[in-house]
Order: sequence, then structure tokens, then C-alpha cells
Amino acid sequence: MSDYVKLLPEYKLSYNLKTGKVEPEAGGVVKYNFKPINENLDKLDKYADDLLNSLTPTGAFLETFPGREKSLYFASIGTNLFYGFIFGGIAAFVLVMLILAKVI
Repeated sequence: MSDYVKLLPEYKLSYNLKTGKVEPEAGGVVKYNFKPINENLDKLDKYADDLLNSLTPTGAFLETFPGREKSLYFASIGTNLFYGFIFGGIAAFVLVMLILAKVI
């Protein structure tokens, strides 16, 4: 593997893999620090992992208190019970009204 990656051959600039700097191919050094970019990429990677963790009901979130790994699981049970009672009650009401109206 080569130590350099050519970035702009027309300007004779290359990226040094060992130092993480953009340098001219002829010798002198152009200093450019990739550390802030790498830190932002790491932060973005954490947010992407957090987004994937939100797809599972037992996932731990990035900015949550410890011990709340199953919060979505329990919240979904409560939500499903609530909507189940609402729609079940509406269906039972409609069925009773149809029976009283002697449609069924």
C-alpha cells in the first residue's frame, strides 16, 4: 500500500496516510489538520448508531438516563392497550347499534 493518495494531480497535491496531511508531491508540506473533521464524523457515526437503536424497542439511546433500555417497549404496550380499548369500544358500540336497529 502506498503512503500517499493523489488528491489533485494537476496541482501535484497528495494526502499522506501516515501523517494525515495534504502535501505537495515535490517535497514541501501543506499543513491541514483532519482532526476536527474526524471528530465530527465520529459524532455523526454515534448519531447514526442511535438512529438504528431507535428501531428496536429494547435499544439504548445516546442521550438517555441509564436503566431505560426498554422504555420504548413499555410505552408501546401502553399505547397499544389504549388504542385497542378505543377501537374495540367503537366496534362494540357500532355492533350493538346495528343489533338494536335489527340490521344484523
